[in-house]
Amino acid sequence: MPAPYSGKCLCGAVSVEIASEPLVVLSCGCDHCQVGAGGVAQVIGKFAEKDIKVSGEENLNTFTFSDTGSGNPKEKMFCKTCGVTMWTIPGAAKGSARMVRTAVLKDGLALKPKNEIYTINRPAWVKPADGANQFEKSSH
Repeated sequence: MPAPYSGKCLCGAVSVEIASEPLVVLSCGCDHCQVGAGGVAQVIGKFAEKDIKVSGEENLNTFTFSDTGSGNPKEKMFCKTCGVTMWTIPGAAKGSARMVRTAVLKDGLALKPKNEIYTINRPAWVKPADGANQFEKSSH
């Protein structure tokens, strides 16, 4: 599925248009992503900030995590109406990239992870993604 990408939250109050391909797609199984996804991991596309256009930004809330694996805070942006997380901005990427949840993008789950991080938390019954690089913790 080539760019551009578009997506929205469940209620449609927040939508996003992305003009470029992801810099990388990864599956993250850190504690935050597991709880946030309500599952074993979240699939995330890292997109250049300059290529992202948001509509309904006034409908977003921010939650800042300070207990991160990197030690740098990260911001989770989510719809204040339906609660869907749209993206996360790690402290090191602020102003340059957003980690967009591929599930909010139209056909976004067709984007296959190149890296799987925090595999140390992966349940034994879940197999690694074919061809994806495996990292017990963060790849950074």
